[in-house]
Amino acid sequence: MKKTLVITTINKPNKNINFFSRYCKKNKWEMIVVGDKKTPKNYKLRYGDFYSLLKQKELKFSFSKICPKNSYSRKNIGYLLAILNKTDIIIETDDDNSPKRNFFKNIQLKYKVRQLLGSDWVNVYLNFLKKKNEKIWPRGLPLEYIYNRPVLNSKKIVSKFYLQQGVCEGNPDVDAIYRLTNPKINIKFKNNYRYSLGKCLSPFNSQNTIWFKKIFPLLYLPVTCTMRATDIWRSLIALNILQKDNKEILFFGTTMFQKRNIHNLYNDFKEEIPTYLHNKRIVEIIKSLNLKKGSHNYLNNLKSSYKSLVQNDIISINEINYLDAWIKDCKSLI
Repeated sequence: MKKTLVITTINKPNKNINFFSRYCKKNKWEMIVVGDKKTPKNYKLRYGDFYSLLKQKELKFSFSKICPKNSYSRKNIGYLLAILNKTDIIIETDDDNSPKRNFFKNIQLKYKVRQLLGSDWVNVYLNFLKKKNEKIWPRGLPLEYIYNRPVLNSKKIVSKFYLQQGVCEGNPDVDAIYRLTNPKINIKFKNNYRYSLGKCLSPFNSQNTIWFKKIFPLLYLPVTCTMRATDIWRSLIALNILQKDNKEILFFGTTMFQKRNIHNLYNDFKEEIPTYLHNKRIVEIIKSLNLKKGSHNYLNNLKSSYKSLVQNDIISINEINYLDAWIKDCKSLI
């Protein structure tokens, strides 16, 4: 199966990018790096394709023509390029993540794993910790649920997982509140450990995420929300659509180590405020929608989900313009 790694960056090629480049070539993965306004103009890859702003403007995608600069949502262009190139699997990450050697091991669609019980919000990180008493929670989890430990069914299930989320150890994807109250972060997660989210609720990120072809329409990152909300809100919408289609998400650890780029934590906190305020409400809204089953309905379900968030004043009405461009591009490619 054809695999493509998609990354966005505003930095010059670092050790992580060079490592990804070398091992993508070795493992015959394609690699797409999407630049932005701040990305160095002389950006060069040893292997893979880099798309500068100028190169993105030359593309025939409707979305690339209207996507704003200085936006993490430019990653959508990388997804579209991968789809255009007839990839079967899209793996995404960021330039401050360092892959372990097992990152490039064979990716499977089907696994036999234990499944979480219940249907409430859970803190998926708690089951992955090597030190059980550590306090940690994923970015985007409503704060009242940070102590909700996942409970696993004693029996294993065999299922196809079209969406798989890997946890990243070291300095994993936590929110600004956690970072401001825990200045030294060095988390160790379990290796080769995985389970199904089942019907439970959890956000997932864009840090180490695997998408199979059948669910590519759900890759869409919203444009008009903050950068710290975009992948989280995407996750809540995608999760709801998949669960209503009787599909489950796999969480696994760990194939990635993060040494985080420099961030202004107070700015991160400001950009995360919409997630603290709205994530629980977003799920309540979209869970009430009457969505149709089947992957051929995913784009319509996506549109219905965003329209409901616009109607409830959670996201800007301008989002629909960007989403329509994504839908148009997807229909022409898939």
